[in-house]
Amino acid sequence: MGLFDKLRRRKKEKIESIAAAQRTDHSETIVGFVLLEREDCDFELFIRNMQREWNIKIEERAEEGNLFFEVDGMQVVCAHIAAPVPNQEVEENAKLNVLWPEAEQVTSRHQSQIIVSVLNAADAIEGHALFTRTASALLQLDHALAIYMSPLVVEAGKYVEVSRGLKDGELPIPLWVFIGLYQNEAGASAYTYGLCNFGKDEMEIIGSSKPLSDVFEMMFMTTTYVVENNVTLHDGETLGFTEQQKLSITRSQGIATEGDSLKIGL
Repeated sequence: MGLFDKLRRRKKEKIESIAAAQRTDHSETIVGFVLLEREDCDFELFIRNMQREWNIKIEERAEEGNLFFEVDGMQVVCAHIAAPVPNQEVEENAKLNVLWPEAEQVTSRHQSQIIVSVLNAADAIEGHALFTRTASALLQLDHALAIYMSPLVVEAGKYVEVSRGLKDGELPIPLWVFIGLYQNEAGASAYTYGLCNFGKDEMEIIGSSKPLSDVFEMMFMTTTYVVENNVTLHDGETLGFTEQQKLSITRSQGIATEGDSLKIGL
């Protein structure tokens, strides 16, 4: 059992309830790239997967490698490109995935891609949930390798597995927010990429004396807490998941993030 599985939070509320409570306007177009090992793409199988897996019926059919459909007022575009993502971009980002050591090797095999876009989302939670359902159905094509949402790279089977938590009201935060990790002489560090899509500041833990696994767990728990509960953390506050724990929160120029970030003292 990997860290993904150990640190997944138990379900708290249904997706509809969380989204209705948050109603954020921070979700712009959501884009990702499904990586395929061959140059062909079976959109008919994808349509059947959407019906079987998510009970979403798609009446439209693909034309010239493109499929357009609408769900609850949101537009989805799936565009098949019979060529890999250029400039080794995926492979370079795959190196950052410490939870999938083979990521660079596996993604280097991709021969084509499906660009998945969700537009006109009423809020970030609903938009990302629809994106995840769509991507999960595409990743069940027999030659799907992984999904790339810069800098996040997730193996196809793991993405499908985690995405199914949506059926039980779990928000698949690891599929939405990238958590980067690094270690140097100053200690263990972590940073987020993607919280801005939910109207939140990116977060960092810098130079902790704790093991890297503990740093990851704290960042994962905090990210999940912030997104699930629509919490906005502020400079000067403290954070804790026990009565005794009081971690400082400081806003300053980001170290591994662009602009300012919230530093959690761990």
